Amino acid sequence: MMGIRLFILACALALAACGGEADREAAAPEPVPAATAGNILKEPASEPTAGSAIPAQFLGVWDAETGTCDPASDLRLDITPQAIGFYESQGILIRLAEAIDGSTVVELAMEGEGETWDMTMTISLSGAGATERLIVQHRGESGQPAPEPLRLKRCPA
Repeated sequence: MMGIRLFILACALALAACGGEADREAAAPEPVPAATAGNILKEPASEPTAGSAIPAQFLGVWDAETGTCDPASDLRLDITPQAIGFYESQGILIRLAEAIDGSTVVELAMEGEGETWDMTMTISLSGAGATERLIVQHRGESGQPAPEPLRLKRCPA
């Protein structure tokens, strides 16, 4: 079985080496690895200073695409320059860093339901006007992003 795998690998490598320069230029670009806080930041996250704040384009109230924007909505976020309010918890800004792709990595000191913890998330915007969405990618304890990002609409002021 191992011999067959080695043979297939050797054939694949030989075929890849046979392509001419024109074939290499026409080949599809290699996939980019999933972005992580370590490889997308303009600069390392730092302790907030007097001027540190969540960027203005993210401020406001956001809710699930199908949400009502009611304060009791489970997925509602209220983003201010120094904090993010969730359904039953509040996160105070610890650090943030802007990423090369225009997103922002935010680390929050969380408190809610009698517990405290730290949470890191990446926020970005897509669309404009009525189609504008806040994309929220939570990160687990291991630092890996959650499988599916949240897509939230902006609530009326």
